[in-house]
Amino acid sequence: MGESARVKILRFDPTEDKEPRHEIYEVPYEAWNNVKVIDTIRYIYENFAPGLSFREPCRQQLCGACAVLVNNKPVLACNAFSEKEMTIEPIPKYPIIKDLIVDMSQGEEG
Repeated sequence: MGESARVKILRFDPTEDKEPRHEIYEVPYEAWNNVKVIDTIRYIYENFAPGLSFREPCRQQLCGACAVLVNNKPVLACNAFSEKEMTIEPIPKYPIIKDLIVDMSQGEEG
């Protein structure tokens, strides 16, 4: 068996959960060498967490819908490459709708 990448994703559904939590997923690392973050998120959705909510991007780095934090750094998931160890969280300062989806219509607070 080959190496695995360790991906930690913040999960939170404000209609059901009291607090956000991180879930850890092990994905085949060979499969994600030079692969975008959005593809890793999609792999986790398709193979481990069918309830994971995230925005599908335009894939042209134009819309910003796929913006997330990767290891505390804001990135576009359609543009940033996956890493062997990643923590993926929603963009801060916006209300979380569910998991990696935030409500950007309310503008940046504070």
